[in-house]
Parts: sequence; C-alpha cells; structure tokens
Amino acid sequence: MSAKELGAFRNHAHASQVLLHYSGEITSSVVATLSDTVRQRLDDSAPDRRIARRVFSAFIEMAQNVLHYAPPAVDGQPYGSLTVAHDAEVFSVLCCNRIRNGQIGRLRERVEAVRKMTLDEIKATYRMQLRNDEGDPEGISKGAGLGFLTLAREASAPIDYRIVPVAGQPDEAEFHLLAII
Repeated sequence: MSAKELGAFRNHAHASQVLLHYSGEITSSVVATLSDTVRQRLDDSAPDRRIARRVFSAFIEMAQNVLHYAPPAVDGQPYGSLTVAHDAEVFSVLCCNRIRNGQIGRLRERVEAVRKMTLDEIKATYRMQLRNDEGDPEGISKGAGLGFLTLAREASAPIDYRIVPVAGQPDEAEFHLLAII
C-alpha cells in the first residue's frame, strides 16, 4: 500500500466514522484486545447503554464467527476483518472471513432462514436453541446456530451478507456479514 492509498483509506474511514477496523490474524487475545477498544469507543459514541450493549454483542458474535469458522491460513491462524462504524443514526458491525466452498450452501441456508424470521420468531428460536443440548447435528457449528440468531436479535434491520469467490483460491470464498444497529 502506498502512502497515497493509506491516506485515502484513512480519509474514507474517518468520513465513514469508523470506530474500529481490524484486518489480520484473529486469536482469542486479539479478540480480547479489540473488545476492550470497541467498548471504550462505544462509551464515547453510543447514545445510550442499551445500544452500546447491542453493538458490543454483535461485535463479539462476529469476532467469534471469524475465530471459530475461518479456515486456518498458512500459519495455522484464522484471518478476517472486523469493523464497527457509526453514522448519525445507526451503527454498522461487519466481519469478513474466508470459508470453504463446501460450507456455502449450508451457510446461505442458515442466514436466509434467520433473515426471513420476525423478531418474535427469532426470540422463540433463540430460546429453543438455548434449551437444545444436542448442538449442531452436523458437528460444524460450535454454538448450535445461536450466532446468527443473536445478531438478528440485536440488529434493527435484517442481517445482510455476501459470499464472494476468491481469485486463485478455487476451494474458498469470502463471507461478508453486516448487522445494522
């Protein structure tokens, strides 16, 4: 990245009111450090504690998503990006991580199912999943599907996503996830 590109990136981030953007290795200690930063910045910018809690909860869910589901890179650690931005009316919480192509259908199915639910259906399904001690029958999800439900419960609009092919990586795609709060 050139100095000019860095300046443009910084200016865009400032204009977009980005509270935090991180791209790189995601480990438990990185998530803990980023969480502290998000919490401090929300103290300064969230209009009330309830909104700050919802934004923080969405951030943690997305960080856990990257930490647990991104395939390991060459060094064995998952990589991804996490962003929290704020404009005059809403907060945006975003994450991006690689996924294996074999996960695309199942992932799309789960997100679309949650996107179609009403808030009451989301809450009822969440409670049901909390009582479900069997976990994911396919053994893939570590939280029995609670992550997308948590995001949908915290968000003020349906969660949004994109799945983008990765050039030169025929077995992987990028999963982009957005929650507006």
